[in-house]
Amino acid sequence: MELNKLYYIAEKENIDIIDFKMKNKAIIGCIGNNYTIGLNYSIIDNSNEEKTILAEELGHYYTNTLYNYNYSSQEIRKREFRANKLAFKLLIPYSKLKELANKGYKYYYEIAEELGVTEDLIEKAYNYYSEGNYG
Repeated sequence: MELNKLYYIAEKENIDIIDFKMKNKAIIGCIGNNYTIGLNYSIIDNSNEEKTILAEELGHYYTNTLYNYNYSSQEIRKREFRANKLAFKLLIPYSKLKELANKGYKYYYEIAEELGVTEDLIEKAYNYYSEGNYG
């Protein structure tokens, strides 16, 4: 999935995306029924990272896994995992990962370049799918 498609999804869902200066690269928040994703463009390295981050933030929206820093670290990890699962499905579907493996792609960086995502997301997706999670 291309980056502009993720922005289109956010627009379709009435999620505002703003340039938000903060310590982190991204945040999603909700006031009432109005969602906003803040991206700190000044510390996002490239479009692959931007796409990865935006997909994960949309994952928080679609899986209703927003949190604040009062949550336990275990609960935060659970919510991050659920949001990442959606990012895998959007950006790295199992069928595509398998197709690339069959074509001889074997390193995370090769797959990340081909799909336009970060190596970190490829590693997380690979671990997720290696546990038998294909859907």
